[in-house]
Amino acid sequence: MRKWHPPSSSDLGWNVFQQAVVPQNFRHQVLSLAHDSFSGHLGIRKTYLRILRHFFWPGLKTDVTKYCRSCHVCQVSGKPNQVIPPAPLHPIPALGEPFEHIIIDCVGPLPKTKSGHQYLLTLMCAATRFPEAIPLRTIKVKAIVRALVNFFSLFGLPKSVQTDQGSNFMSKIFAQVLKSLSIKHQKSSAYHPESQGALERFHQTLKAMMRKFCLESGREWDEGLPLLLLAVRESVQESTGFSPAELVFGHTVRGPLRLLKERYLSDTATPEQNVLDYVSCFRERLHKACEIAREALSASQEKMKRKFDKKSVQRKFEVGDKVLTLLPVPGSSLQAKFCGPYTVQEKLSDTDYVIGTPDRRRKR
Repeated sequence: MRKWHPPSSSDLGWNVFQQAVVPQNFRHQVLSLAHDSFSGHLGIRKTYLRILRHFFWPGLKTDVTKYCRSCHVCQVSGKPNQVIPPAPLHPIPALGEPFEHIIIDCVGPLPKTKSGHQYLLTLMCAATRFPEAIPLRTIKVKAIVRALVNFFSLFGLPKSVQTDQGSNFMSKIFAQVLKSLSIKHQKSSAYHPESQGALERFHQTLKAMMRKFCLESGREWDEGLPLLLLAVRESVQESTGFSPAELVFGHTVRGPLRLLKERYLSDTATPEQNVLDYVSCFRERLHKACEIAREALSASQEKMKRKFDKKSVQRKFEVGDKVLTLLPVPGSSLQAKFCGPYTVQEKLSDTDYVIGTPDRRRKR
């Protein structure tokens, strides 16, 4: 036996504790009783002080620290108000060929219109930020494929499309269609909409515009969608310095404001120009616009990355490592925040891994 006097207590003598010195074989039992279920899985300091009132052995604090940090229940439950720092930002490469890489997602269900539309299939060119939103009655894979083919008939076949891991995008039919068109399918990480950030921001903007359109006009959202898309496409993007329409078509589109200006100035006559001169001027103007936009987008991405990475943490795992996966799904306040452990099966990049989930579907 040994006596222990807490440093913070007074000298009155009633806070002197008799400690039993615990042999190696019994230490795990003491740790389990002091920390596990009936002790509430408290933190390192509280568990350590609880043990000190009754027991002691050399290296006690180190053993308590290891035990608490390796406690599986504590790991999957998480800490109160725990914020998981994100990995460093990896921006999409700035401005390649227009419609070379397409980001795709679905929005809905929205209020059902007289036409039966309840969903939107949204698409965005990663290079020019040119958006498209196609109203659909259903987001089953056949309806999505039909809408995609119509989109491709206008702008050509992309080299790759990026989607989330929704069941419609992970279906065999969707995979077969992309394979037959020689289009690579890039899948975003589960529970991570930030990997489709440009398209997610477009969703927020478009929803706000549709809400205001319905409120102001009293009409249904799918009736105003074409003009709302025109407004988005002719608006200058802060990241590129150009509107999406300018980067795709090489000139400023004729929108409502330009039409009004023409009426004010009666500027309807345009100088005649032969086809060769027009094509030459068009190509030069488009090339110069894309070059300036690429530089502006790169600068904007670098600025965003510097700001984002200040709070990021780069974690590295290897194949075979055991990991927990975050469950950022709203549910009971008593629900675990993590699940696992699972085994890392493949490393795709510094921030993306494939893990084996026997009790769940395959996850990234």
